[in-house]
Amino acid sequence: MKPIITAELEIVALGTGSTSMSPYISEAVRAIENLGIKYQLTPMGTVIEVSSVDEAFNTAKAAHEAVMKKGAKRVVIHLTIDDRKDAPKDMDEKIESVESKI
Repeated sequence: MKPIITAELEIVALGTGSTSMSPYISEAVRAIENLGIKYQLTPMGTVIEVSSVDEAFNTAKAAHEAVMKKGAKRVVIHLTIDDRKDAPKDMDEKIESVESKI
């Protein structure tokens, strides 16, 4: 069974001169796409699916670098990692599990 780690990146771009973050978040998402990482954009963050904790950290690093390169003077990233070994589930299965109980 291939390990499946779900992680969520919440990125806040500061020092941009604007309250809009979409130009910076879009650069972060583009960096995630360039890595070939499966992701799901949400209104408050980006959920990624990777096979190792190192891959989650490397993805967060790539997103951070993309936001800095876009011109943010400060970047705050919250990274939440779900590394489940007993019954790995991909993000679709996790959503289906909750929806089946609604």
